[in-house]
Amino acid sequence: MISRKWALLGASMLFAAPALADDSFTMGYSAGYLTDPFQSIEVNMTIDAAKKAGLKTLPVANANGDAGRQVTDIHNLIAAGAKGIIVVPTDSKAVEPAVAFAAGKKVPVVSIDNGVAGGKVFMVVRSNSVQMGKAACEAIGKALGGKGVVLELQGDLATTAGRERTKGFEDCMKSQFKGIKVNAQPTNWKTEKAVAAAQTIVSSTPDLGAIYMQSDSVMLAGVLSVLKSANKMSKVGEDKHIFLVTIDGTPGALKQVRDGYVDTVISQPVDLYVKYGLYYLQAAVAGKKFKAGPTDHDSEIVKQDGSLQDLLPAPVVTAANASDPALWGNAAK
Repeated sequence: MISRKWALLGASMLFAAPALADDSFTMGYSAGYLTDPFQSIEVNMTIDAAKKAGLKTLPVANANGDAGRQVTDIHNLIAAGAKGIIVVPTDSKAVEPAVAFAAGKKVPVVSIDNGVAGGKVFMVVRSNSVQMGKAACEAIGKALGGKGVVLELQGDLATTAGRERTKGFEDCMKSQFKGIKVNAQPTNWKTEKAVAAAQTIVSSTPDLGAIYMQSDSVMLAGVLSVLKSANKMSKVGEDKHIFLVTIDGTPGALKQVRDGYVDTVISQPVDLYVKYGLYYLQAAVAGKKFKAGPTDHDSEIVKQDGSLQDLLPAPVVTAANASDPALWGNAAK
């Protein structure tokens, strides 16, 4: 269940919604899973903003990590009257037939947070996950002086985000920091898998210099607990400090930066996923078209995997800007 703090965060961000069309329609939301705070706030913010815009909303369909169930969910949303659907894929390839089915029924689909590996989605709204992975690599490479050992806690490689955050990080390491050994551990966006991997590597790697977490929403609390239990949790600048980099930018992650335990956070703009996800869905229902190129909101639409994708900027956060009120993770204050 979503906490009151996260609910207030969603409510506070509704004022940032763009000017949306007056025409109402019934919207469906297909969630790949709702097992972490980031996904919960994303769905709650989307539904709240949709209602504020005058849209009718169907009950959220949660596939709970089951790709086959998500396909069925999308069919069921259309049968229930959805005229437009927001989807967060649990598997970028497996969801494509359902998106194609929706297109055949003239029900536009906008994917947020993760991409769809097919050309029938109207728009994908996400950050450039390759660049986020590269930013994490560069922060770690610089901090370690180009040598050492890094634990990479991957997400789910069946998702666009998991694949690209891995690719951006590992390609950068191979090309720029060849003296750093990367120990990559898949977690499938599961907290328990991240904790188990961290326990194993932290206890068996005395020279571990850094940990790269592809989702602080899923991984950070568990990793900090592991470090504390191993007596290896120390602040930035202290001799035994293990350099920590995360992606998401949740309130908890930003607090850990301010408290001196986390070095760098790459902040996913969840507020903008919601804002522009709804914008594109309403535009699709209204029959509007878009093309590749720069946008009016500091991003660029590109053609990838056969579909248009609006790649939004993801700020890099350190102690110098961790209190910036523009960061979505600080809006809960």
